[in-house]
Amino acid sequence: MPIKRFADFLHRRGELQEYMELLVRNFNPGTVHGVMCNNTINVGWDGKVFDCDFNQQLGLGAGTYIPEDTKGGLYAKDGSKGLTIFDIEKASDILQTEIVVDSHCFGCTAGMGSS
Repeated sequence: MPIKRFADFLHRRGELQEYMELLVRNFNPGTVHGVMCNNTINVGWDGKVFDCDFNQQLGLGAGTYIPEDTKGGLYAKDGSKGLTIFDIEKASDILQTEIVVDSHCFGCTAGMGSS
């Protein structure tokens, strides 16, 4: 996954762009329904909730993506730091929250998928 140390390593070697292009070229829409962020959450030691372990490493908290056309989902009260377990009253609340995505998500959807 091109995040943190691995992304830095690729960047120093001048290979990050090429690696990302490889992931994008190998995007497989058939893998999207099986990725971990669709059915698993991560909870940090401080109660912060994340859509996946990669988002946790990047500090991309659940509930920080607010689409223009909000469907009444659960979003972080401060709009930036993400939800905590104290913001969620029942498990179904988190299902209404948009998953936070970024370029690293191509790592889970390339080829046969990795989740």
